[in-house]
Amino acid sequence: MSFDSLTFWLFFAVAWMAWRCLPFNAAKTSALLASLVFYGWWNPWFLTLIGFSVVVDFYVGARIHRASRPALRRAWLITSLVTNLGLLAVFKYGPFAGRNATALARMFGAEVDFTLEDWIIPVGISFYTFQTLSYSIDIYRGLLTPCKSFRDFSLFVVFFPQLVAGPIVRARDLLPQFVRRRRLSVVHIQLGIESIVTGLFLKVVVADNLAPIVGRTFSMDGAGVLTPVQAWLGVLYFSIQIFADFAGYSGIAIGLAQLMGLRFPQNFAHPYISRSLSEFWTRWHISLSQWLRDYLYIPLGGNQRRRTRVAINLMITMLLGGLWHGASWHFLAWGGLHGLGLCVERAFARGKRQLSRPTIKQLPLQFLRMLIVFVFVLTTWVFFRAENFVHAGVMLDRMYLEPFRGRMGFAALDNARHLVLVLPVVIMHLSRLGTEWIGWQRTVAVRVVATAVMLFLLTILRRDFTVEFLYFQF
Repeated sequence: MSFDSLTFWLFFAVAWMAWRCLPFNAAKTSALLASLVFYGWWNPWFLTLIGFSVVVDFYVGARIHRASRPALRRAWLITSLVTNLGLLAVFKYGPFAGRNATALARMFGAEVDFTLEDWIIPVGISFYTFQTLSYSIDIYRGLLTPCKSFRDFSLFVVFFPQLVAGPIVRARDLLPQFVRRRRLSVVHIQLGIESIVTGLFLKVVVADNLAPIVGRTFSMDGAGVLTPVQAWLGVLYFSIQIFADFAGYSGIAIGLAQLMGLRFPQNFAHPYISRSLSEFWTRWHISLSQWLRDYLYIPLGGNQRRRTRVAINLMITMLLGGLWHGASWHFLAWGGLHGLGLCVERAFARGKRQLSRPTIKQLPLQFLRMLIVFVFVLTTWVFFRAENFVHAGVMLDRMYLEPFRGRMGFAALDNARHLVLVLPVVIMHLSRLGTEWIGWQRTVAVRVVATAVMLFLLTILRRDFTVEFLYFQF
């Protein structure tokens, strides 16, 4: 049941009516049931796995809080960590481990096969695992008291707007919103509709219409015959596709919450206008970046160590962040490249970031910094999207080495017509740049007109094929 399907919107209409019209306790029960239906729509067996996580963490959270001795509290926290990360390891990384074990065994002449061809990865397991982990860890740290209602805790974990692809919402932010129902104002409705329409536009009009050209560009057969211009355009299209797809989903989820009178954290803040790689990670998948910072990077020592240890902390965080996205070596390489980039950036900047509003004289330098960061991000997206290292090597060869062979291929620009799909994202980023650098703010009238235009384009440019949200696989 995808956000861009008629089935979902009929489902949401019923769920919304129950949430707003029933007494609040009954409304929460109805929202929990609706969330279970929503998640079970993909595969009912997934409910057993998420149900097990809910039961374990609800029980463990209470035990952590009640434990009188630090050693016992740590033991219960370890129980939560082992359970949740163990399930994630088995169900998400089982096939990855099997493939590598098979390859390693065959290197030594053993004819074995540990591959798990028919293995099904539960939708959204990475997202709800991090949510439940944050609950246990926050209780352990004394930042949160255990939820007394099993129903409310279950609703926090399985709440359907953000269940399968985020944003990652923490218990201390969402559980207090289940205490009493907030009044739904006109502003909530306006912001919710605006966020939903923008999200659907990014997904249906931009991301889905770029999907076929990105697929052809990154196919193993097609990559080897690309001209440099075609290769760069293909990577640019993927960078826009993955932003529009994931930011679109997050926008819809945030808008759905607004219409229900709830608040979700922002997950994207126009990342392609970043002037440093560290700034990029404060704008891209913000809920994951903050989760990795608070529950991994800082516990490792964060910035409060010697330079070498800080670099190690960064690399560990980004490598695991890459592996979180997918069970494959090329995702690990993508995270490692970002970790290396952050280490280099920190070494040259001595840990200082200049992100204030630039003066007129500083504008050329700031735009140059923005361009450098964008090109680096584009290059690393190759490893994210490629099927393997050989495929990534072919794409990088087309992008960086083929021009030196004198074959730019300016004439072969059959995919340049798709640049029109890039324009909405460029306009959105420039609008944010104007807000941050000049102080320009969109008026209500401008926002209403922009929403109306996107809604109109949704009706005439909707694709006639289905493209699953990219982050469903993570």
